[in-house]
Amino acid sequence: MSNREVGQARSRARQAQRAEERALDLAPVIARARAEGAVSLRQIAAALDARAIPPARGGTWSAAQVQRVLAGIEIRG
Repeated sequence: MSNREVGQARSRARQAQRAEERALDLAPVIARARAEGAVSLRQIAAALDARAIPPARGGTWSAAQVQRVLAGIEIRG
């Protein structure tokens, strides 16, 4: 394996670790939003935006981003 490939593999592993940590950090916030009545992915996204919690890449939350976070929580949780 070349140095470049090794670096890319390390980068992917670190990104996956950060995504896992972020999903676990968001789990209680999402649970609270659901307890407050957020049912759909869009409602959860709106709740995250209302709490001023930015998505990983900035901007506002989308349903697809919430779905990916939830998938990460379910896989790890």
